[in-house]
Amino acid sequence: MSVAEPLKPAPRRRRRWPYVVGGVVLVVLAGLYVAGWVLAGDSVPRRTTVAGVTLGGMSRAEATTALTTALGAAQTTPLTLTAGDRTTTIDPATAGLTVDIPATVSATGVGRSWSPVHIWRVLLGGGDVAPVVEADRTALGQAVATAAQALDTPPVDAAVTYQGTTPVRTAAVTGVSVDQAATADAIVAAFGTSATVSAPSTITQPQVTTAQADAMVSGWATTAVSGPVTLDSGKGAFTINPADIAASATFSVVNGTYTGAVDYTKLLATATSAVSSLQLGGAVDAKIALDSTGKPAITPSKDGLTITAEKLAAAVDPLLTKPADQKKGPVEATVAKAAFTTEQAQALGVKEVVGEFTTYYPHADYRNNNLGKAAAGINNTFLKPGDIFSLNGILGERTAANGYVDGYVIKGGALVKEVGGGVSQSATTTYNAMFFAGLKDVEHHPHTFYIDRYPAGREATVYYGSLDMRFANDTQYGVLVQAYIVKSTPSSKGSITVKMWSTKVWDQIKSTDPVKSNFTQPATRVSTDPKCEPQSPNQGFDVSYTRQFIRGGKVAKEEKFFWRYSPEDKITCA
Repeated sequence: MSVAEPLKPAPRRRRRWPYVVGGVVLVVLAGLYVAGWVLAGDSVPRRTTVAGVTLGGMSRAEATTALTTALGAAQTTPLTLTAGDRTTTIDPATAGLTVDIPATVSATGVGRSWSPVHIWRVLLGGGDVAPVVEADRTALGQAVATAAQALDTPPVDAAVTYQGTTPVRTAAVTGVSVDQAATADAIVAAFGTSATVSAPSTITQPQVTTAQADAMVSGWATTAVSGPVTLDSGKGAFTINPADIAASATFSVVNGTYTGAVDYTKLLATATSAVSSLQLGGAVDAKIALDSTGKPAITPSKDGLTITAEKLAAAVDPLLTKPADQKKGPVEATVAKAAFTTEQAQALGVKEVVGEFTTYYPHADYRNNNLGKAAAGINNTFLKPGDIFSLNGILGERTAANGYVDGYVIKGGALVKEVGGGVSQSATTTYNAMFFAGLKDVEHHPHTFYIDRYPAGREATVYYGSLDMRFANDTQYGVLVQAYIVKSTPSSKGSITVKMWSTKVWDQIKSTDPVKSNFTQPATRVSTDPKCEPQSPNQGFDVSYTRQFIRGGKVAKEEKFFWRYSPEDKITCA
């Protein structure tokens, strides 16, 4: 019996078709690649355009000429930039922008090349090609930065204001901030193809929108001034008119909400006349002044009502949102005491003359005028303890506008005419009245040369802005200054008198007789000044004296004074 042999499988055939297909594809691609190279030739692919210029079928030279002609103007025409509702321009030359024509023509696919990109473009027949732009990035960045200054817009809040009592809205403005780096890239991408570029920007919304402001106008801003506000203090009523409310109104964002409010400190100030119409009115200080008999009298103080800004706010604020016929309510007022009461005035003891002095002057109309003005200004000056009297501060600058006329003053060792001349006599008279009242000398300046109608050394001159006559009330009492003149006539001298009313601190104030020494002789001068005034000679000398404060028949203290007079030259006018 024979054993059957096992069957052997038939040998497998290898699949060769994938390789065949792949080879076919490669051959086709290679054929296309070669075809593209062949098709390229020396002309631009048939469907090629650059910046809207058709170049298909042109040679390199023709395409170069066509682009140069078409893009020449574009390279010199200002480029318009827009952002929001603003526009500006950039000069391509200043920004360092140019189109590289040869490179752009090469990018179209003209001529033969084994570059796959080139072959592919040729096989597709070309298409739109972007100009090749050369940019000086530094110059471009500077140009964009300059343009951004014109394009950037800060956000502006809408606002509400009053014109009289009419609320008026101002619209909001959206903020625009140009992204300069992105804008530079956008310019490069668009150059040669578009004359206008929208600058990439960040938009910022205002905090207060136009809609919010419109809501304020139609709401609170109108209701708040729809009618007068009447307040009752319990001691009288007064009315605040809508115009004062409008003038004191403010608008702001509070916790994200556009809100109207009133500045009550300002409203209280503007409504002063209304508040004063209350029965008691405002507080009035006591006053010490000369009465019709020429003696000190006290005008009593008077208490008044005080309404604080806080109390006014508490009363008015709830009424602002009410209809016009319902703007009525109470307000809390407190009694206000005068700052200077009758009792305080009485305690200052202004009751007797403690020092006075009179000086005389020859007739001159300018003296009557200027000394009369000075005396009127000085009269009724009241000094509390510690106060300082300043003649310049009281009289101000002696000018024609203030009623003064030309008179004589000493300047440069000679008499010259000047507005306000002669006023120094009021300083001398006031100084001596202060001297014999025992008050504190703060500042005084005797004349340059001696004037014989004044006590030697014990006199004073003033010149606005440089020389003043000042004294202090260094007592515990008040001091009331009285001043008046008796006008001169062609046949009589005039005089000015100054009195100090207070309470005596010292039994007596005395001045020792002046001691003169060191006499100097005047010179003689001839002046060619057209405004020259002739002048008589007078000696110069030193003078000293002492102020003595006497109490209980004894000298309690002394003050020594010294002055050196220059000689008064004889001046002849040529």
